[in-house]
Amino acid sequence: MLRKEKTAVFLSGLVLFSIGFVNCAQELPVKELALAKSQVERAERLSAEEYAPEEFSEAKKSLISANEFASQENASDSKKNADYAISKAYDALEKTLPKLAAKSREEAVTAIDAADEAYASEYTPEEFKKAVTARDAGETKLAQADASLASYLREDKDETAKELKRTVALQEYEDAHNHFVEAAKISQDAKKVALDRSGSIRQSADEVDAVLEKAYTYSKGGNPAIDEEKARVASAREDIAAGRLKTADEKIKTARLASASILKTAVQDHAKNRNLQAKEVVEDANARFGELNAETYLKSNAKESYASTQENLGASNESLQASGNLLEQEKFDDSIAQSEEAIRLAEISIDQIETLKGKTTVAKKDRTAVETDTTKKTTTEEGDKPASSQVEELSGGWKRYTVEKSNPADCLWRIADREDIYSDAKLWPRIFEANRKSIRNKNLIYPKQKLNIPPKTGKIGNAPKQ
Repeated sequence: MLRKEKTAVFLSGLVLFSIGFVNCAQELPVKELALAKSQVERAERLSAEEYAPEEFSEAKKSLISANEFASQENASDSKKNADYAISKAYDALEKTLPKLAAKSREEAVTAIDAADEAYASEYTPEEFKKAVTARDAGETKLAQADASLASYLREDKDETAKELKRTVALQEYEDAHNHFVEAAKISQDAKKVALDRSGSIRQSADEVDAVLEKAYTYSKGGNPAIDEEKARVASAREDIAAGRLKTADEKIKTARLASASILKTAVQDHAKNRNLQAKEVVEDANARFGELNAETYLKSNAKESYASTQENLGASNESLQASGNLLEQEKFDDSIAQSEEAIRLAEISIDQIETLKGKTTVAKKDRTAVETDTTKKTTTEEGDKPASSQVEELSGGWKRYTVEKSNPADCLWRIADREDIYSDAKLWPRIFEANRKSIRNKNLIYPKQKLNIPPKTGKIGNAPKQ
């Protein structure tokens, strides 16, 4: 770089020196000296010192000699050296420009590809289009230059025509080089702008991950298709970090389409399963309610409780019907919501039914002492007595409880209230927390379901694998 700066300063001094002879020595080759200087400077600017060092060196030396002869008022030798400097400068350019244009073309193509990969075509389309246009203009000029140079090399009769063709070819190569340089610069700027706007692609990745997470929740894991799309999104995030926004966007779009299909299937399957579960619970509640003697309750002080139970059960049946209708209409999320409501109301109804049965037992106690003893025995056997076969001792203070279809029905707070569990109904959240993977709704557990029971106090952690 220092060498080039010194050369430029020296050549600049030469032109000033040459101009000084214009008025006092018209016979000096001022025109040739000026042309020699401009072409040597041109060769230097276009890196001839790198691509044609010998030719450039001779051109520069001849220019210096031409100016020295001019200072000695030796017009003949000055002109001879100036003409030789011009000739060698052209030789240097002829050797340099095709290589330089090829190199700048490669750099332009690489820069445009990088900008395209950064999705500049999407985020800064006008600038990206300008870069492509500049590259195309360079391609056109390069083709013209190759043709002109070939024509120059074929010319062997008219030296003037031959030199003109070479001049045209060199200018076309230089024009092509300039277009490619412009294309590379615009592309680099466009890429920077595009990368600054990568947040929208990151947001798209977040959205797809959320859909896949929802599908995972509905399918309770174990779906290879979900894992595959999660891996695709993770790969897209790596592309974003590396500036490959276009590739990242393509991966995210593919994952988005796949995840939508996966979620639809997962929700559909969950909606069907939840509807079946709701049917079981509602049918159980209907059967229990059907066992009640309406006249007994309507003529007692429990008629309001009976009416409330009947109302909840009716609403539960309506929700179940709505769930089925929505399922047929493929409104799966709404169907799931109705199934959940049907289950919730049916469970409330079951609790109310069991409470009503208890009140009937109390009434009978007042009538017959013998029957009182029988009732106590039955109640204890069916509800309150801890069944040893239901509770399995594990290590670390853990237990495993097997849910039974008892009377009243098992629920988390009743399990927590058992003497062989916590003797405290308020501790039911510990059971729920320890079994989140198997209990989706804290209000719904099923017969033969095995629940891990953590110790009464301390951090819950993970159940022992026994």
